Amino acid sequence: MTAHLSVSSQQTRFDPSETAYHGLDVKDLYIAVNAIPNEVSHTSETRNKRKPKAKSLDLLTGAELRIKPGTCYALIGKNGTGKSTDKLIPGVPLNTRITLLQQTGEEASSDHREVTASDDLEPNPAQSLEELPTLNYVIESDTQRSHYQRDVEVLSNAFDQESDAIAPVRAYRQLKFERLQRKLFEAERTAKLRSGARGYDARKELIVVEKEVDEAKTLLEQVDSDISEAAVTSETDMALSIWTDLQSQSSEYQTSTTEAKARDLLTGLGFTTSLLKKPFANLSGGWKMRCLLATALYQPRDILILDEPTNFLDLLGIIWLEKHLQSLVDAQPHTSIIIVSHDRDFVNTLCMYTIILRDHILTYFGGNLAAYEFDLHERIAHMTNVKEAHDRQVDKMSSAIHDSMKRGKKAGDDKRIKQAKSKQKKMDDRMGVETSALGHRFKLNRDMAGYFTKKREDIEIPEDEKNVHISIPPATSLRFPGALLALDNVSLKYKTAPAPTLRDVNFVVHRGDRIGIVGLNGSGKTTLIRVLTESLRYTSGSLTKHSQLKLGYYSQHAVEELRTLGIQSPSLTSLALLMADAAAAGSPLIESTARALLGSLGLQGRLAAEVPVTKLSGGQLVRLALARCSRDAPHVLVLDEVSTHLDYQTVRALVQVFSEWEGAVVVVSHDRWMIRAVVQGERDEEGSDSGSSKGDEEEDGRRRIVYMLKSGRLLELEGGIQSFEEKLEKRMEQLAL
Repeated sequence: MTAHLSVSSQQTRFDPSETAYHGLDVKDLYIAVNAIPNEVSHTSETRNKRKPKAKSLDLLTGAELRIKPGTCYALIGKNGTGKSTDKLIPGVPLNTRITLLQQTGEEASSDHREVTASDDLEPNPAQSLEELPTLNYVIESDTQRSHYQRDVEVLSNAFDQESDAIAPVRAYRQLKFERLQRKLFEAERTAKLRSGARGYDARKELIVVEKEVDEAKTLLEQVDSDISEAAVTSETDMALSIWTDLQSQSSEYQTSTTEAKARDLLTGLGFTTSLLKKPFANLSGGWKMRCLLATALYQPRDILILDEPTNFLDLLGIIWLEKHLQSLVDAQPHTSIIIVSHDRDFVNTLCMYTIILRDHILTYFGGNLAAYEFDLHERIAHMTNVKEAHDRQVDKMSSAIHDSMKRGKKAGDDKRIKQAKSKQKKMDDRMGVETSALGHRFKLNRDMAGYFTKKREDIEIPEDEKNVHISIPPATSLRFPGALLALDNVSLKYKTAPAPTLRDVNFVVHRGDRIGIVGLNGSGKTTLIRVLTESLRYTSGSLTKHSQLKLGYYSQHAVEELRTLGIQSPSLTSLALLMADAAAAGSPLIESTARALLGSLGLQGRLAAEVPVTKLSGGQLVRLALARCSRDAPHVLVLDEVSTHLDYQTVRALVQVFSEWEGAVVVVSHDRWMIRAVVQGERDEEGSDSGSSKGDEEEDGRRRIVYMLKSGRLLELEGGIQSFEEKLEKRMEQLAL
């Protein structure tokens, strides 16, 4: 099966040929993923078989895309609804500059560049770019600067050849041909997307441009001896004119200015001097994603789309990115920003509007995610009361009509029966919403334009989007009490490291504890977790664990490990993997038990038993990894960056599960909201319980501690994650980032 995106829409109400960006207003937007069966050879065995039909998955149907300049949007929706769809929409003006940062994957290295028509004409420079140092990689990713340097280089070489009078002519014709090629691409795209009178005009324009390209190609291939003196004079003057225009733009592309800008971005994202000189190809996956984020921030654009930009950042990088994007909105009021992120604090800090992708349509809310959830909660409560009052009124009226009908039939009163039927008809036709969306009294010709079968809309209660249900097996009981895990003065030093990664660490985990570990990237958090899970041997000190301890460990590399397993065994399914793990551990599972465990984490039916691991999304792989680490009903769950790859609804569901689970939870995360909810037990923005409140902390008897790992030492944070955030903000002020 071959999949491709099918996109259609009305044209934007703004003039597509206008160069200035005024936002987007695209109506009737349809996006679908079409799976087309691969062609097969017709043999005697396949000739009589029915041809497989193409399958289609709708992402958007009749949606309206509205984007305002100078506004930051949060795009929310469940995993698999199409938030990361990066297809250019037909209604978007051709001159709109769009920069997209993909979430993860190998393809991200080529998707960070500015999305313009000319990019598809350029030879792919990925191979040569990746060999450049990181700083130069960011600078060279600017396509406008690349075009400028290309034009300057061609003309400079031509004018430097004083003995060759034809050189400027050849350079001019080369530049003219390349620019006409880009113009041809735009004309072809416009002709494909438009219909009717506008499509007719676009196709006429395409014919004209095709003719110009053919003429330019003929001139480019002309032999020098056939070029007339008049042509040499006129085209040399044109080349000189272009050269003058390029010189006037030189201040925008000065090496010192561009290098300083790129260096500031990379430094803010945590790059050291040595990393700036390191080739992009030699960077690890996390540092590559940081570099790609820097390239997205570096380029000039009208719309900036960031898909999970905080995935590979520590808290210092997240705070820097928040402040940078805030300053970007203030400094560039015509730039629109769209953010897809599971980090609730990051989204709530930046975004002024929320776009909700649900049921194949886009709805808009004037406020951040916290305000949207509070408003949704209020609307659900209000509409529930309205619905209940409406139902009581309908029941009362129905009872009266029924009694009137019964009496009329008993007395043989046709008039009463007729009146009862009339009242029933009016009730069926007119009962429903009594007020408009603005709170005004309902008016038929204003609030229900078009064709409807009733004169009132039915009262609908908004669905709570927190309908992701996840559960994990309860922790098994212990025969005798005691600490589950204890580190006593543990130190660890790698052979190649100049200083110890862990220094005299003391750490105790009891049943029911909620412990958070925070710190910057490279501070040793993963090393500490590997020591706790006995996957790494410490240098000195001691590790004590309960004799009956069962420990579940979710690694920050769990998704990548599952993808590797899927590549090694293409037919491997979630069910087969879980049962193989259990058999290898000496505690085999029956199929029904394995299915139940996967189903409790959202991997039901065919998804668990038939879909290969290689076909699962990032969020589904997280669920599979959680099933693997909770298979034996552990007493302690150690979670290292578990919220990565998940949508915000699933993160909420996990927070609810981890808050109520009987066992101990050790969380390593840069997600401030998760630390506050799971470890510190704070309520969320709506006022509903995502965990226990501070007042309930004594009642539930849990020990709640947030540790900071710094310079190898484990320090308790009295003020929780908030105090760590304040320390980082002070550090940023000192570094003047």
